[in-house]
Amino acid sequence: MRILVADVGGTNARFRLLEATDASHGRVLAEGVVASAAHVSLADAARAFLGDSPAPSRACFAVAGPVVKGTCTATNLPWRMDEAELRRDLGLGQVRLVNDFYAVARGLEALSDDDLRVLQPGDVSPDGPRLLVGAGTGLGVAVALPASPPRVLSSEGGHLGFAPRDEQEDALLAHLRARHGRVSVERVVSGPGLASLYDFMVESGLVEGAASLSGAGDDRPARIAAAAASDAGAAQVLERFVSLYGAAAGDLALAVLASGGLYLAGGIAPKILDDAATRIFLEAFFDKGRMRPLLEATRVTLVTAGDVGLRGAAVACLDD
Repeated sequence: MRILVADVGGTNARFRLLEATDASHGRVLAEGVVASAAHVSLADAARAFLGDSPAPSRACFAVAGPVVKGTCTATNLPWRMDEAELRRDLGLGQVRLVNDFYAVARGLEALSDDDLRVLQPGDVSPDGPRLLVGAGTGLGVAVALPASPPRVLSSEGGHLGFAPRDEQEDALLAHLRARHGRVSVERVVSGPGLASLYDFMVESGLVEGAASLSGAGDDRPARIAAAAASDAGAAQVLERFVSLYGAAAGDLALAVLASGGLYLAGGIAPKILDDAATRIFLEAFFDKGRMRPLLEATRVTLVTAGDVGLRGAAVACLDD
């Protein structure tokens, strides 16, 4: 059986074509990345990837946004997706749309120990919920409950309200509110959030800006993060961003009592969580007043496999 899977984000759509069976996730026939904004729809992006290849039997598309009754309007793209329309437009026998962090949660089933790095040992309850959190173009969140297969609760937890912790973050909230109205956690803990944080700290005189890190562009968050190794201002911005990330993850872990552990995924965490940044992240994660002992006992694991969403989409695609 040939299956098509994709992990569709606000910046890129990653596709993989596999030869699969019910007992295996299969052999990779082709894979590639398509710039999401360069296409008018998911079907258009899929056709660009498939080219002249014969239509596969099944497809599962993991998309950044809420999936309701087989439809999804992407959060960070002007796309509306519908399973029935995708089946028709792409000539597929079966199509499944899932939230991107539903796919990440299912992808944990396909990972090995080499794909994971434990940041905080903690305790793990086999009956407890696993929390998945990951910053990229947005902030993805899901909860996996123990079962066979796991029961995954998709979430839009990244759109919870941003909660400042000090006067500097009070000012950041006011800065972002003036631009966006309501300010969600995703406005802060995401790639665009890192760029916004840099602008705020420069405009507030907290750090000295660099011309090379100003302006627009999808690559700007990556440039800011890379500059932290040599630019003092970028380093301070990145430290605050990591702390904000840890604080948000701690709030979410309290909301679901993540006794099965916290798993950090997404495109940003593996690139920035070196030993020093991990200490900053964990201190903010733990810093929850009377609930600190609970979070200090929570295992925190970094997912280093960049294709976990694709692997999870393959698992979901083969579900009966």
